[in-house]
Amino acid sequence: MARGLNRVFLIGTLTARPDMRYTPGGMAILDLSLAGQDTLWDASGEKEVSWYHRVRLLGRQAEMWGDVLERGQLVFVEGRLEYRQWERDGERRSELQIRADFIDPLEARGRETVEDARGQPRLRHALNQVILMGNLTRDPDLRYTPQGTAVVRLGLAVNERRPGQGPEGEKTHFIEVQAWRDLAEWASELKRGEGLLVIGRLVNDSWTSSTGERRFQTRVEALRLERPTRGPERAGGSRPQEPGRSVQTGGVDIDEGLEDFPPEEDLPF
Repeated sequence: MARGLNRVFLIGTLTARPDMRYTPGGMAILDLSLAGQDTLWDASGEKEVSWYHRVRLLGRQAEMWGDVLERGQLVFVEGRLEYRQWERDGERRSELQIRADFIDPLEARGRETVEDARGQPRLRHALNQVILMGNLTRDPDLRYTPQGTAVVRLGLAVNERRPGQGPEGEKTHFIEVQAWRDLAEWASELKRGEGLLVIGRLVNDSWTSSTGERRFQTRVEALRLERPTRGPERAGGSRPQEPGRSVQTGGVDIDEGLEDFPPEEDLPF
């Protein structure tokens, strides 16, 4: 099994003042909404792609920053993706949440922001990076858009072990990954159970289900994939190691889309 790695790095602007609340046990919970624009490149050139992410900070840090941060503040976030699932009305639901381990306000001098259609500040040339290492939960699903662009969907299981917590500190996070073009075709040759290193950006999907319900999913758009070697484990019947590929595809094809390839889970946002 691949070593678990689960890190998220964001730099963006707060679209509103953070929301502070407390659990019944007295733990502080601070929810932040960050916005930014990624600069990406594909065959047609440079593009700016906007993003909006919610970040949750717990405990003493939440209390420390709850009365300090204001709308428009530039913020750095270091954290991880936290997977949880539950049932509602007999239907399985899940969400992928950004859990901050550390945040820090940044100086905004020289940084350019724009206002979106709702008047929210959004940082240009933001930071939106995810680094994951885990194992594939299923064989890759390769498809092609009507324009002939390859796209693959991958399910990644990332194991987390908290030091000093024993078996109770072990948890698995299930994360959906998507890759495009040459990277997608390379990834389509992988098999369930194989280890994979993913470097990419965090995005949110939204769509309308067949019942008319608005649904959402957070996933990772891969910009680089690497297959770890496992030394003696690959001897014998294993196929030879091939290097991963790094392609700056810009993740999503903004002008295409996959209406017939919707995400599978909805988020309670």
